[in-house]
Amino acid sequence: MQSSLQKRLLALCTGVVLLALLAATLASYFDARSHVQAQTLARLNEVARGQAQSIGGWATVQGNILKSLQPAVALENPRPPLVQAAISGSLDFAYIGHADKRMLMHKDENLPADFDPTARPWYKLAAAASEVVLTEPYLDTATQQPVVTFAYAVKEGTETKAVIASDVFMTGVVSILKGIRPTPSGFAFLVAADGRVMAHANPKVILQPATNVAPELTVAGLKAAGADQGWLEAHSADQSLLFRSAPVAGTPWTLVVAADASEALAPLRSLLWKAIGVAVVMIALAGFLIASVVRRLFTGLERVRDAMQDISAGGGDLTRRLPDSGNDEVAHIAQGFNDFVGKLQGILQDVHSATGSMGVASSEIATGAQDLSRRTEQTASNLQQATSSMDGLTAAVRHTADAATTANQLASAAATSAQKGGAVVNQVVATMDDIHTSSRKIHDIIGVIDGIAFQTNILALNAAVEAARAGEQGRGFAVVAGEVRSLAGRSAEAAKEIKSLIGASVERVEAGSKLVQEAGVTMEEIVSGVQRVSDIIGEITAAAGEQSHGIASVNTTMVQLDQATQQNAALVEESAAAAESLKEQAHRLSEIISVFKVGQRHR
Repeated sequence: MQSSLQKRLLALCTGVVLLALLAATLASYFDARSHVQAQTLARLNEVARGQAQSIGGWATVQGNILKSLQPAVALENPRPPLVQAAISGSLDFAYIGHADKRMLMHKDENLPADFDPTARPWYKLAAAASEVVLTEPYLDTATQQPVVTFAYAVKEGTETKAVIASDVFMTGVVSILKGIRPTPSGFAFLVAADGRVMAHANPKVILQPATNVAPELTVAGLKAAGADQGWLEAHSADQSLLFRSAPVAGTPWTLVVAADASEALAPLRSLLWKAIGVAVVMIALAGFLIASVVRRLFTGLERVRDAMQDISAGGGDLTRRLPDSGNDEVAHIAQGFNDFVGKLQGILQDVHSATGSMGVASSEIATGAQDLSRRTEQTASNLQQATSSMDGLTAAVRHTADAATTANQLASAAATSAQKGGAVVNQVVATMDDIHTSSRKIHDIIGVIDGIAFQTNILALNAAVEAARAGEQGRGFAVVAGEVRSLAGRSAEAAKEIKSLIGASVERVEAGSKLVQEAGVTMEEIVSGVQRVSDIIGEITAAAGEQSHGIASVNTTMVQLDQATQQNAALVEESAAAAESLKEQAHRLSEIISVFKVGQRHR
């Protein structure tokens, strides 16, 4: 990692230097490019304008030659001055066309008989102007060289007397153009106002559109090439060219100068390569210096690394310390590491001590948890037995409550029956009272009957006495009286018997009435007792119901307590397992910490 860090730092520093050198190189390159382009533009301007002035001077000389021939117009034989002018001006032909259609030349030439100079374009062009004019170039049929005609009109007032003209081969101009080389591969050419090439070192493009030289050389392109600043960059074949144009004074021509871009900017490329070479050397030198400095700076870190590797390879010896002499960043790192190791040593010593205590405590917790688990299981078993007993007791109490409810119902029925029996006994007592009263009345009636029988017997006796007194007349009456007396006697006897029977019945009835009254009192006592028994059984039933509900609540509580005990037992088992796990973790932590050599804790 340290080696990687050193490489990254070295790469970063080298990259920064590279970027700085690249920025400086690019800045220098663009500055030099701007300067070289300005110089190239200035040189092209100088060449174009200078050569345009030279060609313009040549055209001016040609015009001046024509003007110098004005006196020859009035001569009858103007040939000598024409010859002199042709020789001095290197003219192909020098001639004068008069308004009267005469044609005079510096050398003999077979002209058609009807040749009319005033109908020629050069004559008309000059007659319409006040200065020297130039015609459009044309190829000479014999030499296939471009020829241009200079013409000057001699006038009297507004009337043209004659036109002095000369035909000039463009070979001299072509020679001038061939000498124009802004760069070794550069060239120059003349362009007419209509964009055709008037003069060029390559005869194939003469009188051809300038676009044959380069497609960009249109009329607009030629104007752009003559702008105040800049040039027209175009391509011709495999060559990249820089075009600059300048007008030729006194003519409708434009001089176009072409420079090879690669040759014009060759100093720039040379400068670029030199800058690249210098940058490479500077980068190499900077890389060497940076590598030396970084290596020297990392020497301290390497010592720290070696010391840390010694600590890590020495069985976790935290009693060792790094060398922290000095006041640089490496020394500060070593001091910080030593402080960290010291604190870590103290922490591990405390952890080691706490681990032993935690192991003992976890063992005690595990033992206590296991004991508590056994007691909890025993409690759960006892609760289950108690729950089973409570279930039996609940069933017994429920049965007792059901029996008490049945007894209460039976007691209620018995009380109702006793109440009905008491009512019947009361009715019997009332009936016996009525019988006793009736018996008394019968006894009284029997007494009346007995009295009647006694009176009847007295009357019968009296009748018998009277019948006896009556004698024979009263014999039948005596018999009847005897019968009546007999019946009265029997009635009296019967009455006595009835009376005795009625008396005995009355006595029995009185005794029965007393017994019935006693039975009524007893029945009332029975009814009262049965009612009390019914009330008591009702209370027993209610108490049994409440007891049943209470035992049911107790049973529910016992079930909940049993569930809670089961949960406690599970929690106790989990606690025991956790305590055992804690014991194992404490042992494991003790083994891990024992790897480090921490020395003794000084307090």
